[in-house]
Amino acid sequence: MHRIAAVLVILLVGLMPLSAAQAQIGPNVPAPLTEDPAPPPPAPDDFDDGGLSTLQTLLIFGAAALVLGTIAFVIVRDARRAAPPDERPRATAASTGEGAVGSAKSARERERQQRARRAKAKAARNQRKRNRSG
Repeated sequence: MHRIAAVLVILLVGLMPLSAAQAQIGPNVPAPLTEDPAPPPPAPDDFDDGGLSTLQTLLIFGAAALVLGTIAFVIVRDARRAAPPDERPRATAASTGEGAVGSAKSARERERQQRARRAKAKAARNQRKRNRSG
């Protein structure tokens, strides 16, 4: 019963004449489309948009560069402090007076030390394998 009444009310509202529907809108009825809209206001003569001046822009970019430079300096300084000390001597061939012979000797010495480190690491790996399986 209620469903039939609801359907009838919806049909009556849908078939209501246009004038009755406009009367329900009230005083906020939009203007007819045939009227001309109001002319736009004249453009102002002053084109100052109130943006940043050149000096202000330079100061902003300068401050940003200073902040980024300071951050980079602090990071590099901290990285150098935290890095392990370099074990290789900083003496060059010119300072030792040996020329190419001295650099060849130091290169051979570095290679010998590197082979010794590799052999030590290999022995440690083999020991860990033996400890795991036993």
